[in-house]
Amino acid sequence: MKYLSSLLCVVSTTLFVNGATVVDVVGITGHDGGNWPATFGHLTDMVNGSDPSILATADTSTGMTLVDPADPSSWTWSGSYQQTWHANSILSGTPSGKIGWVVMDFGSVVDGLENLYMWASSTGQTGGGTEQVRNYNIWYSSGVGINTLPAMPNSKGTTGDYDFTVGDWASAGSNTLGSVHGAVSNTNALGGISARYIGIEVMTIGGVDNRMAIAQVEITAADPIPEPSVALLGALGSLLLLRGRRA
Repeated sequence: MKYLSSLLCVVSTTLFVNGATVVDVVGITGHDGGNWPATFGHLTDMVNGSDPSILATADTSTGMTLVDPADPSSWTWSGSYQQTWHANSILSGTPSGKIGWVVMDFGSVVDGLENLYMWASSTGQTGGGTEQVRNYNIWYSSGVGINTLPAMPNSKGTTGDYDFTVGDWASAGSNTLGSVHGAVSNTNALGGISARYIGIEVMTIGGVDNRMAIAQVEITAADPIPEPSVALLGALGSLLLLRGRRA
């Protein structure tokens, strides 16, 4: 019986121990493409910290130091504007009051989304902080019934407003982005939601300006809970059979 109890303990541990991994973003779009040329402050530079080859236009010099590649909370950013999304315009008069937006696409629905990490752009590269994003809302969707997302804008290209109230878009909370660049500025808990798309709706920036900036965004998901191995289950079955014969 002692051995059976030990084995059950191992099975229980196997079932409930899990970690987290950085989710690959396979596409991104927004209201504004960012700086020129494409590799200096383009929209893609906001999400290429974990995968420099995310999109053809992404800058391969990410400016990120990945202390632990599996843990974005340990990452630091160089402060260089070349690795920051610098939108060249802001929206005005939108029904929701937003002044900008970005949507990231995982390619398919990902379960167990855990945290959304954000880094603020350098004060020195954003007009004394006036262009740094401040208040924002987070949205998520599986893609059911939503308005078609526009293609990723080219550098200095714009796409206009996007309506996060259509389809299965749902709120994942609101926050204010910290102003200190370098270390991660915000960690937004996603609470284990499932989604294909994550949207950031920008409501305010640090001052009065016609541009806005975010340095980096990365998202993690909980690793799937591993199943107990066939061998382990077989051993458990053998012990139960042996115990039954001895009874």
